[in-house]
Amino acid sequence: MVSIRSAIAALVLTGGWVEVRADTNADAFAAHQAATRTFAADLRQVFHWSFPPKHVESLGHISYQAPDFLAIVLTNPAPELVLVRGDDLYIKRDKKALARYKLGVHNGKPTQNVQFLLSFFQNGCTNFAGLFDAQVTQTNDAQTVTLIPKHVLQMLPLRSVDNVISWPSMDVRAMRIGLILDSYITYEFTNPRRNQPLDAAVFEVPKR
Repeated sequence: MVSIRSAIAALVLTGGWVEVRADTNADAFAAHQAATRTFAADLRQVFHWSFPPKHVESLGHISYQAPDFLAIVLTNPAPELVLVRGDDLYIKRDKKALARYKLGVHNGKPTQNVQFLLSFFQNGCTNFAGLFDAQVTQTNDAQTVTLIPKHVLQMLPLRSVDNVISWPSMDVRAMRIGLILDSYITYEFTNPRRNQPLDAAVFEVPKR
């Protein structure tokens, strides 16, 4: 295991691990993410819970606008909205009433899993670096950064976060949030569009 900072450095270096330029390249990757003013993509979300058994695959769209707006709009098999506006989280599932929550950090841990996704667009998750060790695996056109909690009990039900990064664009391709009992949530992104204008309406809070 290595630090998140060293793992992120590996994402922007060719040919494996290079220690000398770790700080510079980690900063470059964080800067790339910070320079993402908008991001939009088609989305496939998988929610798998082992007990009680539940497995749902959903299709939709994701939109991000810096610094802290995120909208996940699912349309198939059932309509669902997950909307982040600053410290406010709104969730609307099918015919259920709109729910509102406050996002925060408790004992260094985000109170909602969606904060990891938001943080990845903001700065590559480096603001949660103290919580994890990290390891990197590489394929021909992507690298996977796996984040493992340093203190497992503190982070329950979270067990791991896998981030798949396209190379050399450094855009996020997928994220998998591993949970207890082999449960997980995955987000897979296709047709990404970075730093292009977005319709402001996508971030509007729906009427209750």
